[in-house]
Amino acid sequence: MNNDKERFADMIRHSQRIVAFTGAGISTESGIPDFRSAGGMFDRLSGRHFSGEETLSIGFLETYPELFFRNYAEHFDFSQALPNAAHRFFAALEQTGKEVTVVTQNIDNLHQSAGSSAIIELHGNGTRWRTSDTAEPADATTIKMDAQGIQRDPQGRMVRPDIVLYGEMLDEEAMDHAAAAIGAADMLVVIGTSLAVYPAASFVHYFKGPYAVLLNRTPVPQSLSFQLAVQTDAGAFLADVWQEFFEK
Repeated sequence: MNNDKERFADMIRHSQRIVAFTGAGISTESGIPDFRSAGGMFDRLSGRHFSGEETLSIGFLETYPELFFRNYAEHFDFSQALPNAAHRFFAALEQTGKEVTVVTQNIDNLHQSAGSSAIIELHGNGTRWRTSDTAEPADATTIKMDAQGIQRDPQGRMVRPDIVLYGEMLDEEAMDHAAAAIGAADMLVVIGTSLAVYPAASFVHYFKGPYAVLLNRTPVPQSLSFQLAVQTDAGAFLADVWQEFFEK
């Protein structure tokens, strides 16, 4: 493991443009469950009649809005979650003069809370709200729940989290920016993702640089080639790397 940390640190030293591609696993150390592990978000959302994925679909929101908002309030309240060492690592690395871009599949806002400035959100942000019909930004402080449990703005319009639900397309501008950042990077660090959700997982194939690293609790598809792959909790690993090689 120590050799892995030294190799990782050496790759960073030899890279200027670094992209962190992050999934739900980076936030488990902040107390937010991932989606696909046993006991994860999909298991928690699954019921007698609906799968976890179905309850996070645009069809479910449109057909059962009261159930959607009940589930969302119960399982997607990130207000008490704090960034962990993995989130903070990339914000701190940015302060050393490296060009760090975070491309995240997460909606928990923890990269922003950690202080990263260049963040591309592939699936939106669960702390933001918008109107359901016109996609206008909605002020979260003015949203109220009606008698049916549906969130509405002061004009009575239904609002929803500003996230990409199953059955919806990813934002084209975000996809273009992600592809460009990954394609121009010297180093790609993939953290906390099974690389099973498309099209988001396909972005790693844009990388053409010399250093591709995987930090994940479980293996990922063998079709992907990494110069360094470590099965680990990213927060603990990156905290050690920072302390041993970069902390002054």
